[in-house]
Amino acid sequence: MILRLKRMSFKILLMMIFLISISESFSQLSEQSDTSKLKKFIPDYIKLQYAGGIGFLSTGVGYTFFKHRFDATMFYGYVPKFTGITDLHSISLQLTAKLLKIKINDNIEVLPLNFGWYAHHTFGQEFWIKLPDKYTKGYYWWSPGRNAGIFIGNEIKTKFLANKTPASGTSFYVRLGTRGLYLSSIWGNSTIPVKDILELGFGIAIYR
Repeated sequence: MILRLKRMSFKILLMMIFLISISESFSQLSEQSDTSKLKKFIPDYIKLQYAGGIGFLSTGVGYTFFKHRFDATMFYGYVPKFTGITDLHSISLQLTAKLLKIKINDNIEVLPLNFGWYAHHTFGQEFWIKLPDKYTKGYYWWSPGRNAGIFIGNEIKTKFLANKTPASGTSFYVRLGTRGLYLSSIWGNSTIPVKDILELGFGIAIYR
């Protein structure tokens, strides 16, 4: 158990180093001239998320569009062995629409109604995409390696640490989602508790 915790701590540390290194790269690349061709490819933010259906811990980078009304994020997710049978690694593409913004003051902005969709892929032989030959055709109509879902959430954007970091601001968010597989399961089986198909997640985003 101690060895597992050490391995998990090491991987979490690597994820934090990754987050910090990208944050520092914001500063270095932003110091280039505004006409730099590289500038438009710099991610608009980096994220660190706990739970939420895409990993025990997940890190992501992404871009904002339409005056910060729409986000596209690519996540790497990690689930340590102590939470299941083995370590799991995954990637997720997340699209988020921010339908409402409320400006509290110059330092705080509240986004109470975020809505999104995500596609998720888990790596590993047991998480197949194509039905293995050992199963008859149609035995499973879904694949454990790939799924998609929807979520709702809210976010608080602040100027927290903006004067002490290369970033322009920090936001804190929460999301509540479910997967298409879960929705189809509860549709045909009303005995499944709603709480069993929901996935709650918390995260922090650093904007450049």
